[in-house]
Amino acid sequence: MLETEGRARNEKLIRNAFGEMIKDVCTSVPGHVLTFDPITQRAQIQIGILRVDVNDAAFALKPIVEVPVHFPGGDFAIEYQIDPGCEGDILFSQRCIDGWIQSGGIAANPIGRFHNMQDAMFLPGFRSQPNVLPDFQNNGVRMRNKAGTQFVWLKNDNSISMDNGVAKFDVLPDGTTLMQNSAGMFQLLADGSFLINGLTITPDGDVVTATGISLNNHRTSEVTRGSQISGVPVI
Repeated sequence: MLETEGRARNEKLIRNAFGEMIKDVCTSVPGHVLTFDPITQRAQIQIGILRVDVNDAAFALKPIVEVPVHFPGGDFAIEYQIDPGCEGDILFSQRCIDGWIQSGGIAANPIGRFHNMQDAMFLPGFRSQPNVLPDFQNNGVRMRNKAGTQFVWLKNDNSISMDNGVAKFDVLPDGTTLMQNSAGMFQLLADGSFLINGLTITPDGDVVTATGISLNNHRTSEVTRGSQISGVPVI
């Protein structure tokens, strides 16, 4: 009986000790940006989850400094604005990244750190529920601002749409192209006709007014041959 109780206590002590040790093994955790340097593309990051000590007291960890921020690509890359409060995932390297940050390639490992908080990298874009994107469209690929008032959108029906909140540009699946703002519009139809504020230019170059008068074939009224000025055009 005593032997069984002693074994149980030892197992509990080992589990507790292992649990305390594993708390210092960093893998991945959500967080947000405090500051960002666009020249070095490094940020100061705040871990987004409280830690709990052996006395069950919760506390926030100190910010992590000089954290590389992820921008997808190589010779061609996607660049996006990073502001304070930007949420994402903090990844922790299994080895010290100090040498790699300075030189790239296959770098020296100057310090024997393993899964350490100092070897963090930040992947923006993971969002908590209060910060989900409004008006999310599960359709193709859209690059946009958070409010959704500015975007470039490749849709899954083969159309393309762009909007900056002032002017809008659309390419429809059949190739029709439309651009408009509050003052006017132009449209290139799939058959090659061009429309601009009610004026139509046909594929063969004829210009047709909003009232249907062709500038190639129209006739004028109230005129005889000579030096008179003609009246208004007629169909």
